[in-house]
Amino acid sequence: MKFTHKFVMAALVAVVSISLASFSVAQEGRQGRGGRPGGGGPGGPGGWGGGRGGPGAQAGDPVIGLLRVEEVREELKITPKQVEAITKMSEANRGERPDFAAFGQMSDEERKEAFAKMQKEQAARAAEMKEQLYEVLLPQQMERLEQIALQQQGTRALMNPEYAKELGLSDEQNKKLVEVQESLMEEMRGKMREMFAGGGAGGGDPREKMKEMRKEMDDKVLAVLTSEQKQKFEDMKGVAFEMPEQEGWGGRGGARGGRGGDRGGRGGDRGGRARGEGRPQIEE
Repeated sequence: MKFTHKFVMAALVAVVSISLASFSVAQEGRQGRGGRPGGGGPGGPGGWGGGRGGPGAQAGDPVIGLLRVEEVREELKITPKQVEAITKMSEANRGERPDFAAFGQMSDEERKEAFAKMQKEQAARAAEMKEQLYEVLLPQQMERLEQIALQQQGTRALMNPEYAKELGLSDEQNKKLVEVQESLMEEMRGKMREMFAGGGAGGGDPREKMKEMRKEMDDKVLAVLTSEQKQKFEDMKGVAFEMPEQEGWGGRGGARGGRGGDRGGRGGDRGGRARGEGRPQIEE
């Protein structure tokens, strides 16, 4: 039990470190980038990092890893033929898995440099694979997939210049986002050091603390937006998608949506079938 608790705490430190690094790297690279490369960090992107039942942590494009989640494939009505094509793409673009555990042992500067290198390599693979995805998926499938990806990124997506442009963020707002980000980085580092030093004793479930910190971060970032921008940001997410809980420390991010339509939730004729029965799986 003690080992499990220490493992969870170590994982939290590593994940928050990666998240903060990705937020910083995304800010540095936001000028001159086109397209929607994704937000990086947990729930964020490149390649096929992550196991069945969760999108995993990647660093190029969150859209790619989501296709390994069974429930996402169901939502998009991915066909066996499409699964076969996507699997071949995955195998062709597979890179070396990063050692995320090592991030927790690095200094802030080392972590930032390591993450920047990892992000650059994975983003290149993800960009190539995403172009191929447009040839495999139908337009409505791709649209819904990007909506789900935005839900998972949450406020991290605001550091993406394409999303910032679509929301009409002003130069002043972009500057404020940087200030908020820097403040949050220092604040979260301090909280994580306190949690890890005390082993979480008497402080409740560390996973709940992580969720609280994420919510606090989201609230402060969203405060930079106008009410109209906040609503548009929610609308861009489409109908809320219920991502299955991941094993381990993690939880879901930003799954709220504000727009209705005929692409609403799963259900109906798929009810009652045993998990995994007759469903195409994407190879690891």
